[in-house]
Amino acid sequence: MNSVKTIAGVPLYKKIYLDIKQKIQQNILKTDEKLPSEQYLCQQYQVSRITVRKALKLLTDEGLVVTIQGKGSYVNVKKMRGRLEQIEGFSEFSESRSKTNKKIILKREILQNSQIAKILQLSEPADLVYIKRISQTGNEPMAIDEAWLSAERFPELLTNIHEDTSLYQYLADKYHETLASSYREISTILPSSEQARLLALTNVVPLFDVNKTVYNQFDQPLEFSHYVVRGDKMVYTIDSKNDSNIYFNHKK
Repeated sequence: MNSVKTIAGVPLYKKIYLDIKQKIQQNILKTDEKLPSEQYLCQQYQVSRITVRKALKLLTDEGLVVTIQGKGSYVNVKKMRGRLEQIEGFSEFSESRSKTNKKIILKREILQNSQIAKILQLSEPADLVYIKRISQTGNEPMAIDEAWLSAERFPELLTNIHEDTSLYQYLADKYHETLASSYREISTILPSSEQARLLALTNVVPLFDVNKTVYNQFDQPLEFSHYVVRGDKMVYTIDSKNDSNIYFNHKK
């Protein structure tokens, strides 16, 4: 098959490159995961080996894929990781400068999740408080925030958290939990259909994708959260002089 043959004006190797790149961005293909063999990709996309190799070269040149001689090709997306010494809040928006920040609770319930229970060092089966919220600036949704905490440890949390409640302030006041540090994994993704709907996106824009584990004064895991933030409206700022000064702010 001719490797320069086009579909809707786009060369086939670029179609393959874009398809694999999107799967990496959406975390369908994960960091360090081995890609299918060249032979399998040829069969999957019904193209020649030359076409597949051209697509893989684009991914390699972009740093998304690394090829190891005799072993194959692997996803090479490296996430930025950092351990912070202070925590600003349930989401990481800096305090509003000229617009009003607002939280809207979408869901709160008790559930079980073995993977998150392990992160929080809880014995299974463990009931978790799950809270899902949207963060708005003005009337514009900016982020989707999900949090999981131990239901046994914080028995009144589910009913006492409201849209105007600061989660961390509530934990400090009610349970005397001092928040000491957190650990984040940050990457970028393209929005899913649900995320696009909740964030009222009319165009496809990149999102910051953040996993965060919060620790108390005894270095015990307190909360695990996952949130996505609009990359076209917000910028993730890191002050290298003081890594506690890490926050989202509006793009200028």
